[in-house]
This record gives sequence, C-alpha cells and structure tokens, in this order.
Amino acid sequence: MKALIRNEGETITENMNVPGINWNTGYPLTDPGWGVGPYTLIENYIPPHEDASESYEEVVEENEDDYVVIDGKRYSKAELRSLIE
Repeated sequence: MKALIRNEGETITENMNVPGINWNTGYPLTDPGWGVGPYTLIENYIPPHEDASESYEEVVEENEDDYVVIDGKRYSKAELRSLIE
C-alpha cells in the first residue's frame, strides 16, 4: 500500500480514497509549496501495529539521507546499489 507522510501522525494512505492525489507521484501533496511542507511518498507502507507491546520487532529509525527520490519514486540507497550492480 502506498502512503504519503509529512510528520508523525500525518499519514494519508491509498485506501483512504482522498480525491485528487496522483498515487504514482504523490502530487499535489509532494509539492514543496504544499501547506507547511511536502509529504513524502512511501511505496510499500506498512501501518504501525495498534498494540506496540505485542510487537517484538526491533524498531529502526529511518534516516532521510538513506533515500533518494527519482521521478517521484523513493529509492533506498541499497535498492539503487542493487540496480546498478
């Protein structure tokens, strides 16, 4: 599922059926002039669990510097390396 995220708690997902969003690019919400800043398009968004105490997965904080956006699509640097090799 795709999602647009701006800040913690500000997430819009594809299944919310918000009209006017191009889910290939995230436009217009990815436009830098949007509101108090643009949203970031996430291709494979996994919603957080309702009860975090039941989850034993290690939480890894994402660093925005680990990603690159090309033509509106967000790639991790690991994905880009695998495409180049």
